[in-house]
Amino acid sequence: MFLLNRLVPSVVLSAALLSAPAFAQDDTYEGVGADDDVIVVRGALIPDEKKSTSEIASFLDAEDFDRAGDSDIAAALKRVTGLSVQDGKFIIVRGLNERYSSATLNGLPLPSPEPLRRAAPLDLFPTSVIDSTLVQKTFSPQFSGEFGGGLVELRTKGIPQEDFFEINLGMSANSATSFSDGLFYEGSNTDVYGFDDGLRDLPDAATGLFIGGVVPGDVQNAADISFEQKKTLLISNDDAPANGKGSIALGKKFYTDGDLSAGTVLYVGYDNDWQTREGTRNRITGVNSYGSDFLSTRQEVSLAGLSSSAIEFNQDHSVQLTGLLVRKSLKQADISTRSFSGDERQFRTESTDFIERQLWQAQLNGTHLFPDLADLEVAWKASYGQADRDQPYRRETSFVRTDPSEDYAFTTEEGRSNIDFRSLQDENTAAGIDFTLPLDLGTRVTFKFGGAYTQTDRSTARRLFEFRGAFPEEVVGSRADVIFSDEVLGLTGPLVRFASTAGEPDNFEGTLEVAAAYASADIEMGPYLRANIGGRFEDSSQEVATFLTRSPETVSVFDPIEEQYFLPAATLTWIPTGNFQVRGGFSKTLTRPQFRELSPSIFTDPDTDTVFVGNPFLKNTEIENYDIRAEWYFRRGEFATIGLFYKDMTNPIEDAILSTESDRTSFVNAPSAELYGVEVEFEKNVDLDQMLDAAFWSGKQLVFKTNYTYTNGEVSADGSVIVPQISGQGVTASERAAEAQLLDGSRLVGLSEHLFNIQLGIETEYNTKVTLAGNYASERTLFRGAPISAGRFLPSPVEQPPISLDFVVDQPLEIAGGEYNLTLKIQNLLNSAYDVFYEDNGNSGIITGQPVFQEYDLGRTYSISVKRTF
Repeated sequence: MFLLNRLVPSVVLSAALLSAPAFAQDDTYEGVGADDDVIVVRGALIPDEKKSTSEIASFLDAEDFDRAGDSDIAAALKRVTGLSVQDGKFIIVRGLNERYSSATLNGLPLPSPEPLRRAAPLDLFPTSVIDSTLVQKTFSPQFSGEFGGGLVELRTKGIPQEDFFEINLGMSANSATSFSDGLFYEGSNTDVYGFDDGLRDLPDAATGLFIGGVVPGDVQNAADISFEQKKTLLISNDDAPANGKGSIALGKKFYTDGDLSAGTVLYVGYDNDWQTREGTRNRITGVNSYGSDFLSTRQEVSLAGLSSSAIEFNQDHSVQLTGLLVRKSLKQADISTRSFSGDERQFRTESTDFIERQLWQAQLNGTHLFPDLADLEVAWKASYGQADRDQPYRRETSFVRTDPSEDYAFTTEEGRSNIDFRSLQDENTAAGIDFTLPLDLGTRVTFKFGGAYTQTDRSTARRLFEFRGAFPEEVVGSRADVIFSDEVLGLTGPLVRFASTAGEPDNFEGTLEVAAAYASADIEMGPYLRANIGGRFEDSSQEVATFLTRSPETVSVFDPIEEQYFLPAATLTWIPTGNFQVRGGFSKTLTRPQFRELSPSIFTDPDTDTVFVGNPFLKNTEIENYDIRAEWYFRRGEFATIGLFYKDMTNPIEDAILSTESDRTSFVNAPSAELYGVEVEFEKNVDLDQMLDAAFWSGKQLVFKTNYTYTNGEVSADGSVIVPQISGQGVTASERAAEAQLLDGSRLVGLSEHLFNIQLGIETEYNTKVTLAGNYASERTLFRGAPISAGRFLPSPVEQPPISLDFVVDQPLEIAGGEYNLTLKIQNLLNSAYDVFYEDNGNSGIITGQPVFQEYDLGRTYSISVKRTF
């Protein structure tokens, strides 16, 4: 806070010295009248949403998407000041990970198919279905109070200005994957479309193992045989193909008479991508530390569909119906070799996986302007959506040897060979209404008030089957299809067991309800000053419950988090000239724990092989936000800004391994944390013929965009924390000193101190766009290592996001009277790798240097696409 107190007056004073009397929204124009009188009006009218909003915000539109060549919203957002992206899906705003930010579609919350997160993964949304995107970093009362880092509002296309029909086809190749050796398994006949055809359904006979006690022999034998499944078992080697994609979009505008118009936009897209990862994965924990090498090939099939229809009457009333469906399915084959600390044996694990993620939502919204009621505007919206994640028939088959000269033999110890079924369903219902009333009360005042209601219901289930029986000695050295043949699985004796224990519930359900009301006033306090003041009241209830499949009647219900909050917000904008303004903001916001963070059931992240377990005793995080930003505007789309921000957080949620006796990552409320930083951005277009004399540069324009963010955030261990104690009798709360669990003054999980973006492009008179786009994010902690003793902790894994440098050429063409658009793109020009390493925190004494947590090559991607417009 000391830094902010020193810098804020300096920025304001400097701006005051530079300012001159002017009207904020007047245009600058010099013209000669009939009598050659010169009329000079100072200031500049620059119609720009970034400038005209009362909040600190950034915007992306279709031109930004095309220039950088970003195919999904997550990739596009990493170029926004203060934002980075984790796992290619989730945004980190000002160093705060996705739990502190929210995403909406046309102002309505989205369900999420992600088991670890309530936030919707933004890689599901192709840029083709999005008209524009708002990123708001200061809280305003019309938005949800869960606003720690910021808000991303995705806006779909409405009534088209003119009819259009587009077909887009593309293909790409990756230097680390395409036409190189990869791993494959057969799977179902419909995998190529992103759907399983029923091949991976849980066998009916396997449900007989759900009963407790001794399983009858015939039931056990039927269950054993039911897992004979060669199509999900055998892994083969072959060359990976190239990637392909295609989409169709159309828009139609209808006119019935002069006052009534209607239109519709439709989009359907398909994408099939391959990625081979070959690398290293190590774990340093109090138990089960290991080192491994792995090779995996992933096929990701994406489907997207959007339908948006709207009707407008007299330009005062409009109603829009929007339907969205997005899917991503992952098919993966993986082979790894692993050695555990203190164990001379070497394990080889073959795994096959298939994960379906789907999100759909139906929205109905309308806006109505009533000129006879003082221009009262009423906007209403309602939605219902559902997200699903199915992971059927994840299969792991393990082999072991004690000597490198020996052959591997199949093993059933410790559940290393298993078949896992997981499912998740997330339902979201939302509705809201907003009233906007502009009044002239001696000064221009716009009142805004309204209410909203959301309900989110989530349920997950897991069915884990382990091969624990004694397989015949003569087959354990054979191929997997021989080991799991009918002849072997039909032998006498139980071979498969249903893994379910009291300490590890395999089902959970959660509900979150939020009812809210808000009011605000946007006040023009003269020609130089504008204030937006208001507040939001939220009444919420969140609870989770768990139960075992074997005893569904025994439900563990944890104390709900029931809270009421009043969240004030105020921004003040000083506009000494039409080209320059300074904004300052204060607000109180919160972040609620995500369902997965509250549930004590187990989940394994297949990407990092990290096991997570929730903490049902988490509390809401409360945040005080302070912002100030100075903005200079040159021409439309050209500006420079510098801003400072500070956040005081109570009970921030941190990811951590809680004990050296476990390798599971959980979650804990730190007593407090502080976060502050600075953001700088600059965007400018330069006519090259004004800089260079050669005729070649005539009609060409240089496009330069850059931004930089510095963020520092530290956790305080001054206080206590509550951690879960999980046993066969259930889950209990254990309170301990925070310094025994957290390193005081350490960096917040997920925070990158430095973010930098640059785009350098040339646009010609032929609408050719050539762009070089770079992105850098400094290292960030994934989760905290377990405490060893007072002030000593096991190493924490730290991710170094790959430096991204992409080259994009976008060229409109006219061929035989037809309109085409050709796009060429090279991604990852620097051939950066994915790298996560262990950081010692300077006090464990366990490691030297920076041992690998996980690393693999990403390769360069070369792509070409052609769009035909009719």
